[in-house]
Amino acid sequence: MRRRQNWLWILVVAGFIALRPVGDWSARTRLEYGLTAATPITRIVDFDPTAVTGIVAGAILGGFRGPAATLLWIKVSEMWHSGKGTQAESLNVMRTVTLLDPHWLQPWRITAWHMAYNLWVETDDPERRAWLKKQAIACLKEGISWNPDKYDLYWELGWTYFDKFNEYDNAVQWLTICTRMEHPDYIDRLIAHAYERKPEIQKALDWYEYCLKRDPTDHVAIGATITIRERYLPAWREMERGHYTEAIRLIDQFLQADPGDTIGMHVRGEIYERAGDLRKALKAWEDANSRSSVDKRAAFKVIELRKKLGLPYADVKPEGISREDQGFQPLGPPTGRGRMVR
Repeated sequence: MRRRQNWLWILVVAGFIALRPVGDWSARTRLEYGLTAATPITRIVDFDPTAVTGIVAGAILGGFRGPAATLLWIKVSEMWHSGKGTQAESLNVMRTVTLLDPHWLQPWRITAWHMAYNLWVETDDPERRAWLKKQAIACLKEGISWNPDKYDLYWELGWTYFDKFNEYDNAVQWLTICTRMEHPDYIDRLIAHAYERKPEIQKALDWYEYCLKRDPTDHVAIGATITIRERYLPAWREMERGHYTEAIRLIDQFLQADPGDTIGMHVRGEIYERAGDLRKALKAWEDANSRSSVDKRAAFKVIELRKKLGLPYADVKPEGISREDQGFQPLGPPTGRGRMVR
């Protein structure tokens, strides 16, 4: 069996050698047209030299970064199947793949997801989580710099800000870029939903109405516009007119019927803050935070307002929630060069 494996590796190496002239021509052409750039070997070694096996190193030196990336991706898959896929050591291999073949979108997505979701829930250390967040975002931004004309990584970054970090301004910024190129319809709806959660009710309504102009049969947008107009818009418009007392009366009237409505509670906090009553705003956001352990937006607003009021905030832990609360579900082992559906 061992002898058979050795022969298999010899055939693979021989194949790389035979195809090297084609690889050299392809690499030169891509560089000349600005489609790619050489990956310094030092950057690869910065992650983990042991991730680059002899066969992969041979492929790199032979000009076949694409096949080398594929071989490493196979290694990542093997690590998943062996139970090591959610461990930090797999990150080195994943990151090496992104450097070998920066125009292959899948590794950028999975590497950033691995840091922002998998490794995130493996630690409660705030500094470690801050580092993972920074690295996940940087990874996607680097991937975007290599693939600026494709919506995929803009979407991935916007979704990570929305779903994982509840940073709706940043989510809107990156998701909006997707709309400047061909993109799926659900991205427009997610922009609207991000404005709902922030909250920016009028902007949310504007985006949902845009979705309806594009597709009058968009049932999600139809339902959302009805909900916004009935539940939140009357109070929001009174607030924009400066009629804060009436705005609070209207949103409280709705919350009496549905006290657990997340967006309604956010609107209440926003009204008090715009009215300049930071203590009542803080109380509104604390109420929202106490009702849901996964409402990180409320937790962030509590911290922000306590800082402004000179109050202690160390006891507020917006990220101190369980895997189940976060909806943690491993994606499973990476597959081939197709898109993994979350």
